[in-house]
Amino acid sequence: MRVSVPGPAPAAVPTAGREPSTPGGGAVAASGAAVPGSVQLALSVLHALLYAALFAFAYLQLWRLLLYRERRLSYQSLCLFLCLAWAALRTTLFSAAFSLSGSLPVLRPPSRLHFFPHWLLYCFPSCLQFSTLCLLNLYLAEPLLDSVPERVGEV
Repeated sequence: MRVSVPGPAPAAVPTAGREPSTPGGGAVAASGAAVPGSVQLALSVLHALLYAALFAFAYLQLWRLLLYRERRLSYQSLCLFLCLAWAALRTTLFSAAFSLSGSLPVLRPPSRLHFFPHWLLYCFPSCLQFSTLCLLNLYLAEPLLDSVPERVGEV
């Protein structure tokens, strides 16, 4: 509900001599874009290629684990699977940048994207990173937890 108060209209703040500002607080160049479109496109292509290379590396490593008959459920296989899923989602996001708007939509997702694809492309990779960090902490803490009973007996 909107409440209006009768009285004089608020005075406009003079902005003469100032550049228009962005939501982040920085000033935008007079042309309207902080980064030229060709640079943005080149960075989008570079990100998509790097994420695709990471995806291919994790995929080949998982096949190597299967080929050499190593343990299927291990820290290495879980970490590689999480990395594979993260790289797949990021590759999808940066390659979809070309079809959605022709530029990188990371800062402002398109409004026509529904809830689940938005969550999958923009939020779920952070959950995967957190899961990978937890797995890494568990892996690195395991030797410390194994050595605790030995130290207690020495004291």
